[in-house]
Amino acid sequence: MKSKLSKREWEVLLRKLSNGEITDSEIGPAIVHLSKPLDAQRIATAKETILRHLSHQNGWARHEAMWFIRWAGFREENTALIKALRDDQDPDNRGYAAMCIASLMRGTSDTASVNALKTAVLDEKEEDAVRTNAYAALIEVVTSASGSDFCIGKKNLNDIDWQWVSTLN
Repeated sequence: MKSKLSKREWEVLLRKLSNGEITDSEIGPAIVHLSKPLDAQRIATAKETILRHLSHQNGWARHEAMWFIRWAGFREENTALIKALRDDQDPDNRGYAAMCIASLMRGTSDTASVNALKTAVLDEKEEDAVRTNAYAALIEVVTSASGSDFCIGKKNLNDIDWQWVSTLN
């Protein structure tokens, strides 16, 4: 696909995505093409259709729907990211949801975000990568500092400041 779709191409792609006429493997790229370049009118028009893919059977479709929320800066959709962090069946998506929360809510100390991220960090049944991504996101949401060393594997669970996590409400 071209990097910028004409108005007609964009409308056709949105209609096909809305009507379920796009194969699972093409949903993610379709979401990206509908979103770029960042155009407020197109984003608003496509929002409902794209957000429906947060619960799609295809993991990459869910991933790209989360990306869309972050890309568009839809803080009002943070609850959808929190739900994905808690419930997505794919651990990569749960970890990605944490990273999207960090991007959207950086420096806000948003209570719902902090509580969800803290819960993920403390969940001993959760995969380590999800827990470290959630910790990195906690750092960003609470302090605005980067927690990227935890996302890229330079640090692990042994490096978490558990005392600091326990103080967060």
